[in-house]
Amino acid sequence: MYNVSDFEYIQSKDNDRVKLFSKLEKSKYRKEHGLFLAEGRKLAVEAVGADCAKYLLVREDVLETEDIQSIIKAAEGKSEVLVLSNAAFGKITTESAPQGIIAVCSFPEKHACGDACISDDKKIIILDGIRDPGNLGTILRSAVAFGIDAVILGDCADIYSPKTVRAAMGAVFKLQLVLCDSLSVFVSKLKKNGRKILGAALGKNSVELGEYSLARNDAVVIGNEGHGISEEVLSVCDSFLKIPMEENCESLNAGIAASVIMWELYKL
Repeated sequence: MYNVSDFEYIQSKDNDRVKLFSKLEKSKYRKEHGLFLAEGRKLAVEAVGADCAKYLLVREDVLETEDIQSIIKAAEGKSEVLVLSNAAFGKITTESAPQGIIAVCSFPEKHACGDACISDDKKIIILDGIRDPGNLGTILRSAVAFGIDAVILGDCADIYSPKTVRAAMGAVFKLQLVLCDSLSVFVSKLKKNGRKILGAALGKNSVELGEYSLARNDAVVIGNEGHGISEEVLSVCDSFLKIPMEENCESLNAGIAASVIMWELYKL
């Protein structure tokens, strides 16, 4: 069994490493250091399994529990384990009821391989301006469940924010996530390589999902929660889809709409 003497122990919340890790709640410092937090036991397991956990931060009072011991064992040779006092751990965590373990993760390497999505025969979905971290995390979680290989993101919430990572429940470690400076340019590249781009949008030219014959290579765009797909991206879409629903219902939450569409793609 591992004990405190096996690892570096940090007692003070003013320790330099504690100060650094506590800053990772903010996007500026995540980008500067190429690190983000994955909090809780499930996410720590996912991070270690994906070889992304650079550090494991363990609160001293949970060190000897069976599940924490198991995570530490799986991380041998992959992650540096630091044991923290309650005060030091409390300065870092963003959770209201922390589970006593945080993985400090490097950005997954496959997130930097955007061009591979253009030519590869991968199932993809495109997100335009999904700004709510909870919605974004839900979409990423559904993407894993429904066999999506890659998610293309333009002007979306930060995929590495604690709220997004928490809502995604490990999906950030499983998906290829492509961050675009210009979504319309990336979409145009997809079209040139034979993909049909379908915008999820209401309108007189929209075809109901279920009536339109989707193909595995099709890519569907989901737009902003309030404003839908941007005009710039709408202009490069080939066709438009709408989800059939009761007349007295105006629209669906972006996360739910994306999940319904991905379920249709899952059947292909």
